[in-house]
Amino acid sequence: MPEPNQKPKRLRKPHAPSDRDCRIYERHVLDGETQDAVAADYKLTRQRVAQIAGDVEGWIAGHPEHPLAKSMRVRCTRRWESLWAQTMTGFDRSRENREVTVERTSRAQSPDAERGPNVTVVQERTVRQHPGDVRFLQVAVRVADRQQRLWPRVEIVDHESAEIARDGLGRPSSGGAGVRFPFLPAGLCDLADLARGMASDPEANVACLFETRCADAFRCLGFTVKELGQGCGRVADCLALAPADRFGVILDAKVRREGYTLGTDDRQFCDYATRHSRELAQSGIDRVYFAVIGSGFRQHDLENLARYMAAEPVRSVSFVETHALMRLVNDSIHRRDTFRLAEIDRLLFGNKILEG
Repeated sequence: MPEPNQKPKRLRKPHAPSDRDCRIYERHVLDGETQDAVAADYKLTRQRVAQIAGDVEGWIAGHPEHPLAKSMRVRCTRRWESLWAQTMTGFDRSRENREVTVERTSRAQSPDAERGPNVTVVQERTVRQHPGDVRFLQVAVRVADRQQRLWPRVEIVDHESAEIARDGLGRPSSGGAGVRFPFLPAGLCDLADLARGMASDPEANVACLFETRCADAFRCLGFTVKELGQGCGRVADCLALAPADRFGVILDAKVRREGYTLGTDDRQFCDYATRHSRELAQSGIDRVYFAVIGSGFRQHDLENLARYMAAEPVRSVSFVETHALMRLVNDSIHRRDTFRLAEIDRLLFGNKILEG
């Protein structure tokens, strides 16, 4: 109990890490420099470098809405996704069957001594099956662990009985995104708000920001994303590519407060489908999907667009609500060890609306 005249002590709020601490974290964790190298440049001990890296990582996870934490989390996520892809590619290569050729040489004395001995070369080819180098999996486990540290942990006792906040149109609101999607990167928690034209920064270009967030979401899923965006002519917003699985997605993000209506976009979408499908076919991607991302859609708009694009070189058309995209990213991170992009290939097949 405090004394009657004694003021209670205030708890100090943790401040954002300094530029120096952020740089130490980037060099050690993201760039892969050793603790000794970083410590020598900053005249610190190895233990202090490790402590700073841990503090910065903990601060990022504990402040999901801070602008600096959002920025660093996106950069870290891209780095870990790149390392994960490289690691799994290396593991897949280590599992490939290998053909081994063994040559046996036999010599027999020729009747003609001047010609020398007869030489017979016998080649034996065998195929060896390799179970894979487990060292790649060990690195993958470490990468997955570092990914998990970037996002706050939120316990949900009962998912079925948890009440979901909804907006005026009856759609789920993004206010509880951190609760509904505990593994979703904090930089994507405002995806649903951006789709309805709302941003925390009143001076932000919401349309461009929404396109960037959608591209980041597909990067988190594991796609290679090629951003095209506004000002690049008659093109889609971005292309999400899965070269190993030989399929791609033409993406167009639409900001609409009351949900998306098709209107006169059908001709423009056909141009996107024709142009990009031909480009992707030249790079070996033979299955192409078309997807529109927004806050809400109508079934008859989907049917009209699918009918209009029936002659285009795309497998199917999908309308993807932002909450459905957020859920996909959340679930892919939650089960990162078993998730594969082939699941998205199957999910997008067939004209449909993906609801959150």
